[in-house]
Amino acid sequence: MKFFLLIAAFVCSMHSYVFSQGTVTGKLFDSISKKPMGLATVTVFKAADTVMVTYRLSNPGGEFKVPGLPYNVNLRVLVSFSGYAVFRKEFIIHAGEPTVDLGTINMKTSSVSLDEVLVIAERPPVSMRKDTIEFNAAAFKTLPNALVEDLLKKLPGVQVDADGNIMVNGKPVNRILVDGKTFFGDDPKMATRNLPANVIDKVQVMDDKEEMLRNGDDNLANVGKVVNITLKKGVKKGMFGKIYAGAGTQNVFETGAIANIYRDTLQVSVLGYVNNLNRPGFSLSDLLQAGGLQRNRNTSSSNSTNIWNNPGGSGISLNGVNYGGAQNYGGVASSKGIGFNINHAPSSKKSLFLQYFHGNINIDRHNINDLKQFNADTVIDNNTDLTGGVVTNADNIGIGARLKPDSVTNILITANYTIGRQDEDRFSDVQTLNNQYGPLSDGNIVQKNLSNTYYYKHSINITRLSKTKKGRRFNFSHNLDINNKFNDYSTASAIRFLYPTIYDSTSAQLRNERLPSTDANVAFNYSEPLNKQFTFRIGGRYEYSLLYNTVQTFNKNNLTQKYDSLNNALSSRLHRLSNRAMVTPALEIKVNKVSITPSVKALYQYADNNLESLGNPVIQKQTSLLPALQIVYKQLNFGYNKDLVLPGFRYLLPVTNNSNPYFIVKGNSSLVPVESHNFYANMYFNDPKKNLNVGGYINYAITKKDVIQSIAVDDKGVQTSTPVNADGGRNFSTNYNINKQYRKNPKFVFSWNTGAYYSYDHSRLLYNNEKSWQSTYTFNQWAGFNISLNDKFEFNSNYSISYNFTNYSSTVFKKLEVLNHYWFGEIVWRFPKHFVWEAQCRYNFNSSLPDDKDALMLNAAVNFTFLKDDRGVFRISSFDLLEQSRNINVYASKNTQTTNKTNILPRYLLGTFTYNFRPTGAVKKKIGGERLLLF
Repeated sequence: MKFFLLIAAFVCSMHSYVFSQGTVTGKLFDSISKKPMGLATVTVFKAADTVMVTYRLSNPGGEFKVPGLPYNVNLRVLVSFSGYAVFRKEFIIHAGEPTVDLGTINMKTSSVSLDEVLVIAERPPVSMRKDTIEFNAAAFKTLPNALVEDLLKKLPGVQVDADGNIMVNGKPVNRILVDGKTFFGDDPKMATRNLPANVIDKVQVMDDKEEMLRNGDDNLANVGKVVNITLKKGVKKGMFGKIYAGAGTQNVFETGAIANIYRDTLQVSVLGYVNNLNRPGFSLSDLLQAGGLQRNRNTSSSNSTNIWNNPGGSGISLNGVNYGGAQNYGGVASSKGIGFNINHAPSSKKSLFLQYFHGNINIDRHNINDLKQFNADTVIDNNTDLTGGVVTNADNIGIGARLKPDSVTNILITANYTIGRQDEDRFSDVQTLNNQYGPLSDGNIVQKNLSNTYYYKHSINITRLSKTKKGRRFNFSHNLDINNKFNDYSTASAIRFLYPTIYDSTSAQLRNERLPSTDANVAFNYSEPLNKQFTFRIGGRYEYSLLYNTVQTFNKNNLTQKYDSLNNALSSRLHRLSNRAMVTPALEIKVNKVSITPSVKALYQYADNNLESLGNPVIQKQTSLLPALQIVYKQLNFGYNKDLVLPGFRYLLPVTNNSNPYFIVKGNSSLVPVESHNFYANMYFNDPKKNLNVGGYINYAITKKDVIQSIAVDDKGVQTSTPVNADGGRNFSTNYNINKQYRKNPKFVFSWNTGAYYSYDHSRLLYNNEKSWQSTYTFNQWAGFNISLNDKFEFNSNYSISYNFTNYSSTVFKKLEVLNHYWFGEIVWRFPKHFVWEAQCRYNFNSSLPDDKDALMLNAAVNFTFLKDDRGVFRISSFDLLEQSRNINVYASKNTQTTNKTNILPRYLLGTFTYNFRPTGAVKKKIGGERLLLF
């Protein structure tokens, strides 16, 4: 508590320091039209040496107010606006008269460009040029070793999170250009975390018009931003990267290298790593930036990214390739990988890439899973103690191109091929208890699961604008996915059932699954402005899918000890051919600042499901007219749409899967399409003058013929689930986020944020022939703040509380609830020179844990920089200093509550040496405060 009071007192004292300075005010008008001039830049310098003190933008009424100015110092105010002559005036603020009013200032037009009029030392920090915001990099002081990311953090309206993601006025930055050209495949972090800030001349921010064209959406509120960095002369070629190696207690180790070479239009990246720390060899930002993988992601029209973080470790998966860490399996992972990435951009009209990566993960796991099923006074407890390793190997190769043959045409082409191989061993000791009758069964299950995947995909996206008519646009896209999966699952079980009668059950079987599939689609959209108020839009899409699912289950022959006896009851073949076509005409109507777009989707769906076990194929055929409506007012967006979705083939397959003899799954060939009515609203508000961002959304859906699971649990505790259709599903969710930042003193930055997520889900529950409605409520509220003091000290903290509970209309089921408290705190201190101290603390409380409901985890590290330009870094890090780390998850679903506990790394100390390579003329990279630890 004393610590938090100290922090509060510190914030209050700094708040007092920031807001107790002098102020200059005034009003700006055009000297001819006498109209007020908004968004003009008002900058205050020290008159003696032209060092900038601070600046502000005028409001739409032309008024400006610049606070935070020192007393008894000769100051100079400079007012600038593109196309107008610069206004200058010197003044002094005295403590007895803290406000100086400059009165009305009439700005005179000028045919001379702004840069020609301004003295270089007095260039304004911010200039508005039509739809572009331009920042003068020299006006924002950074540390000698700062990177572009550090510079961006000081710019008004710009937010950079711990992972390096950039927001400008609440909008994500999609691309960063360097001197107007792509830099390492447009990856924002490639430039922000590798280029030194002292080589930057200007930073320009504009709307991402390419995104708007691809989406066929003319609303600028729905697109991100593009940042163009103008370099000083001399930074056009070089090499950067790093090499590291470390070892520690508990036999932990890590080593790796990542390097980039760029010259004119060619960039080459190579990387390799090995570690047993249950995490990737590189952070996501390293893989995307220095590893160059963002070139593939940004050039591709579709990609897959999966990131996870838990007390036991972390992991990253990009486009089907795992770069380290264990997610779905738990346990402790050893990882290794090697790859390269080549990007060639001979001009601003052409960019090509080639990428290859091989990754290997070996997981040692021990999972304890406890599943409780509640039915009136009866509780069935299924406890599984699982051990066994998992080995995965993946190879991925990708190529792509971004072409711009002329000023009105953009073309994106990508292709990707992945080979995945997995070998999993599962040794399970299972016990099932009934609180009324005691033990129901116990036994063990041994499984050997082999999986191979061969996955090819390509995509083409073409956007064409009209040269003669503004707003006329045509988009075409094509995607092809060929995915061949081969699974061989062998299961041997020995179970003793104890109730209602005692008997032993043994089985051994091999389940072979062959799932080759082909999915292809073509789509277009066309926009034609009829006049200023009306725009006609039409879109179309055709989807083709061909799937073969062959399941063959073999029983083990006791004589030959081979799996050569086909079990027809557990075998089947499915051939599924489906077609889905739609055409969506729409009319956009603009009335003042309101845009109304009604549309209707003509949808045709046809699926021919040929099942070997059925005499006749299951035909799914649907023709529908689906209405939709969108209303946009400034940053407010309202909408409605209706959709029909055919059930997935796995739900239709009438074959029993008893690989786990305690949880049996069946299909249902009688399922009908799911109908949904979706309502939504979202809003966004940004005030760049106050550095305030507010956003939120509301979603509501009504579902008819929803697919749910009908569950039956017999007296031995064996569960069988079958999908069925059910009406009455409803879902509601809402979210809001507020971010506020204070930058009145450049040396002290304070920001806070708060937000919440609330949801309500109402659906059917079918359990042992008991029908009930279940209503699940989720409340999640969070808040946090961040302090940065002169780039020397940082403190970040956030807290969240979540409450989840489920009510039932039937008294047979009891209310389930889970309460969670979570707090995270982080301190980074760069003092004395060459030292960076870090500490991260996390507290978690879970009301549903049987014991040890709360845990406090502490990680810490110290970094020492040395060698020329501090290129060498020696880091000593500690994991779980208090030895309270654990990986336990509790969640409730339907009438069940599941508790899962997984083995994690024990407490350890790790010493790591890193040597950084930098571009010519660059300086050392700031370290620390980049969430280098596990959480």
